[in-house]
Amino acid sequence: MNDLPGFAKRIFKSLARLGPIRGLTIVAMAAVACLNGHPGISVVSGALDRILFDAMGELYERGHSSTVVVVNIDGPTVGALGMHSQLEQPERFLARLKDARAVVLDLPFAPCSNDAALLRGMRENGRVVLTFPDCKKRGDAIAMLSPGSTLRAVAAGTGQRDITIGHFGVVDGFVPYVRVGDRIYPHAALEALRVAGLTPPVDPKRYLQPHAVAVGQVRADTVLTSLHNPADLPQYSYIDVLNGRIPDMAFAGKIVFVGHSMWLGEGSFQVSSLNTDDVSRAQLDALITEAVENGHLVRRLPGSTTIPVYILITLGLVLICMLVPGRRMHFAAIGWSALVFVVPLLLLAFHIWLPVGLLPIMCPLIYGFFAWDRHGRMVALLRRELAELRVISASIGSVQNARAHQTPVLWEGGELHNVKAAMRQIRAWQRLYVDVINQLPYPVFLTMSGKVTVWNAKAADVLSTPNTTEAALGDAVMQIEALVAESIRFHRNFVREVNWNGREHTLICEPLSAGAGESATEVASDNEAAVSHLVCLIDVADLKRVVSHDKLMLRHIAHDMRSPLSSILALIERRGLEVPASSISTGDDKAFLSDLRQQADYSLRVANGFMQLSRAEQLVREYFVPILLDDVAGQAIDRICVQAQQKSIALVGPGVVGNDALVLGDPGTLERALVNVLDNAVKYSPAHTTIEVWVTVERGDYFALHIKDQGIGMSEDSVRKLFEPFFQAQRRRDTDAGVGLGMPFVKTVIERHGGEVTVSSGLGIGTEFVIRMPAMRAG
Repeated sequence: MNDLPGFAKRIFKSLARLGPIRGLTIVAMAAVACLNGHPGISVVSGALDRILFDAMGELYERGHSSTVVVVNIDGPTVGALGMHSQLEQPERFLARLKDARAVVLDLPFAPCSNDAALLRGMRENGRVVLTFPDCKKRGDAIAMLSPGSTLRAVAAGTGQRDITIGHFGVVDGFVPYVRVGDRIYPHAALEALRVAGLTPPVDPKRYLQPHAVAVGQVRADTVLTSLHNPADLPQYSYIDVLNGRIPDMAFAGKIVFVGHSMWLGEGSFQVSSLNTDDVSRAQLDALITEAVENGHLVRRLPGSTTIPVYILITLGLVLICMLVPGRRMHFAAIGWSALVFVVPLLLLAFHIWLPVGLLPIMCPLIYGFFAWDRHGRMVALLRRELAELRVISASIGSVQNARAHQTPVLWEGGELHNVKAAMRQIRAWQRLYVDVINQLPYPVFLTMSGKVTVWNAKAADVLSTPNTTEAALGDAVMQIEALVAESIRFHRNFVREVNWNGREHTLICEPLSAGAGESATEVASDNEAAVSHLVCLIDVADLKRVVSHDKLMLRHIAHDMRSPLSSILALIERRGLEVPASSISTGDDKAFLSDLRQQADYSLRVANGFMQLSRAEQLVREYFVPILLDDVAGQAIDRICVQAQQKSIALVGPGVVGNDALVLGDPGTLERALVNVLDNAVKYSPAHTTIEVWVTVERGDYFALHIKDQGIGMSEDSVRKLFEPFFQAQRRRDTDAGVGLGMPFVKTVIERHGGEVTVSSGLGIGTEFVIRMPAMRAG
């Protein structure tokens, strides 16, 4: 599964979330698509196919035949000559058509027809084609139903007129060859083209296909044709031709069909489902001849080809509705559904017909089902969001929450019944929360899943300053997202100093929530979950300038105090040595000198502590060098070992677990910080105990230096205040008093190195310091 491309993974995930209803719907649609190619389905869908076939045929510019002409025995002819079973003056009529390529007498003839004038005219013309009556029964009765043998002997050819009728009673093709007895008779259109000496551009035999007449019945060897509009077919009246009102040149090189348009004993035929115009038998045969002559024959795709196409279109639409997000799904679905009409239209240009079957019905049903399903999921999402927002609103208390009970958006049970009211309520809560964020006094950024998504008005002002370039804006956003990434990794808040538009700022990152019912740890372990953070940007340039000025003043004061205090201590010591003990009159004088010495010594240590703390705060990372953390710890142990030996305390370490603990730092101040920690451990540990020092690797990019003693320990309150200036934990009487600046010095040094100090302790069980330092990155 992990080796699959992203698109395939999306498909599998979507299929896994289908559920039984959607799954059964997709299976049903695929089954209907498979049945589309069955003849039984074509009986149901054939009406729509017929309309589409005729409509698409009209879109193509068909070539108009210049060789087919129809002569109709119409109303004026019947009025002038009367209605007769035989042609009136056939010899004279056929003489008018002497220049025609072929003449098709598309008329019913009695088997005993022996009209001498007709025989003479046929012999003189030499290109007359006779036709069988349109009768479904042949076999032994062929001799009775055919034109007389004398006529057939004189005729240039004889053809049958079998056709196929589709939906709406529309003629959709013809039968090119029919076996009658031991002979095969071509269709009258093919026989006329043969007599005329014209070769069709395509062989009709290539388009022979079985034709479904009805369910359970199959008639073979039919050709699907696209018939032209009969209104464009040249037609003349028999009486006009006979009387010479139509010049003989109008028929030169033509194939002339002669038939009744007044007497429709052989029936009338519809050639398009787009209109109700009927044509006579002779006109139909002329249109078929024109279609064959111009190559307007069409091959219907077999079921083995259409079924995969139907399944592809159906499943493609299903995947679009499942995978395409937002409103793009609607446009993609409509565009894909248009293939139902575009593909057959394109194939028809190559004389191939793809029946659309039930696809025009299935596509709207599939789209409607998934649109309804998406709407239902959206309503469910709104319902959940409203419920969560109501819980949030109730937890903070609001007037809107109280009013919500008067005009409820949710029914009892959580059913949504008013989407517009729900959206108004969501927008009202959203405006409330935005107003709250905008009231914050600092620029504030909100992140989701580690990416900056929203910021307040003050942050927008900072980002839109004239001095802020696009590169600077991108760098600022990257700094914020890097800080959030650290917060997610270590599951706590972070503070970092940054330079923004030439001024020093402090970024404070605070995790807000991990989603409903989830902790930050759970969210961090789930790549798809979202955790939100609030990042505050505080301009501290002016504040740091004031603090720096105050620190500089304190440093000067501490520096100036060191020399006088050292002199005072020296004078007190000299005075104590120069004056004999007998000359000091009272014990009060001794106590006075002792107190004076202690106060001066304390003041000097305070001054020294301030100077060390000031140096720690001035550390610059650019001047750090690579050092081994265990080496620095070893040097600190060497400096404190004499003091430990005097109390019979064993110093064990430093041991290293893992790779070399290489870090960037200032060796001197870092060693001084470790000496402070070890000095405290020795001071507050009883004799014959052990102090352990070791280094471990944490999370792959941090080293942790552990210093653990077996001393008297501290209370929880003392641990909380340990790094506050001048704080001193309860000490034993046999220990030297400090000034409360050693631990703040340690914390400042470690933080300037990008690390942190944590302390765990308990009364009577000892204390453990853990100093975490970032590992030096390669390169």
